[in-house]
Amino acid sequence: MLFKPGIGYGQMTSSSLKSFKFKLQERFSPVNEKLLQDEISEIAVIQRQMEKENLWAIRYWNGAYPSYRWHQLLMQASQNHQGHKNGGRVVVMHLAIYDAMVEVWKHKKAHFQKAAYQYDSKVKRLGPKSDYSAFICEWSAVAGAAHRVIGHYFPAQKELLDSQLAAFKSARLASGLQFPSDIEKGLEIGQKIAKKYIEYAKDDRTDRRWKGRVPKLDSLWSGNPSPWDPMKRQWKPLTLDQPNQFRPKPPPTDWSVDMEELREFNAKHQSSEIAWKWKSEPVWDRLIERKILEYNLNPFEAAFANAIFHTARYDAIIAAWDGKYHYWGIRPFQYDLSFKPILIATPNFPGYPAGHTTVAGSIAKVLSFLFPRDKSFFDGLAKECSESRFEGGVHFRTDNEVGLEVGDKVGQWVIKAFTE
Repeated sequence: MLFKPGIGYGQMTSSSLKSFKFKLQERFSPVNEKLLQDEISEIAVIQRQMEKENLWAIRYWNGAYPSYRWHQLLMQASQNHQGHKNGGRVVVMHLAIYDAMVEVWKHKKAHFQKAAYQYDSKVKRLGPKSDYSAFICEWSAVAGAAHRVIGHYFPAQKELLDSQLAAFKSARLASGLQFPSDIEKGLEIGQKIAKKYIEYAKDDRTDRRWKGRVPKLDSLWSGNPSPWDPMKRQWKPLTLDQPNQFRPKPPPTDWSVDMEELREFNAKHQSSEIAWKWKSEPVWDRLIERKILEYNLNPFEAAFANAIFHTARYDAIIAAWDGKYHYWGIRPFQYDLSFKPILIATPNFPGYPAGHTTVAGSIAKVLSFLFPRDKSFFDGLAKECSESRFEGGVHFRTDNEVGLEVGDKVGQWVIKAFTE
């Protein structure tokens, strides 16, 4: 079951996080019949004038679920950007999308309205039909929120984002699923919710630079971290009461047993398929997309799934990095200077607890909540992720196992924040 018993469309409040809860006080009413007829004529004219490539554009923008293309655009904008990328950009976008969806669903519950193609046979249905009110376009609310948030983080890419928003609006209108006025109302809601999240993000501490010093002890990690990495432990949590809420107990003072296990593995293996897989592939991101499509989640459910998924990752990073820079856990290649990790390049920050596995534990927990039939699969993936960091030689096994435990606790906490 996707939601807690008794929670359904429109009954879930805002993102339900301790840090904030953004709602609008907007009141929208459907337009009168005469205006609807004018809008129907507008859609009919657009459909008659369409070229063949327009059909592909309609499928492109109206397929999958509303945030699918906008998540891709965020990733594209991130790749296009040179230099530091703000750590809160993904979760802020998906939380804004979810809150915009909650706002839209309140209006849909209050006013049932048929889709444009259902009013007049002159309008063709060129997209997937739904069994809920067409009043206020939920796809447009997502577009308005995402366009505004991505633009905040990557202002230099305004031209690209504006062109994509225009393409979306054209494709949505030509689909015959929505009236022009409902598209505009959706955009307005999404943009206003995004504005509130952008104001929040300005003080979420995700862009602060570190000015501290690395401790000089042979038993601890040594290196020159990026100015942003140590600050992850100071990001403003979304659900956690404080960054050190699930800080693990201190790491071992004697790593000899862990080190010997790594030496034995390296003596028998020249490479590791799973080590390279988890280093180079966005495994979890692809998985959440796949599960949303496999289970055919509707727009509201998909927005909820992405919001809780990315919140779990974000707060897990804070929890892991709190431990890393509190304990400054040494890495295997520093403990034994003769040791050569299979992954060659060890990440340039402390090892305990492992970041990959803390995130894996948290995400596996929320995915099991969303898709409980697949729980054993998610648990297996989290364990594979943990094993991959050991086989790659960048972590001691203890780093990984403790990371999974911390991540599991974070995941449970995030679920509680979204459902109580």
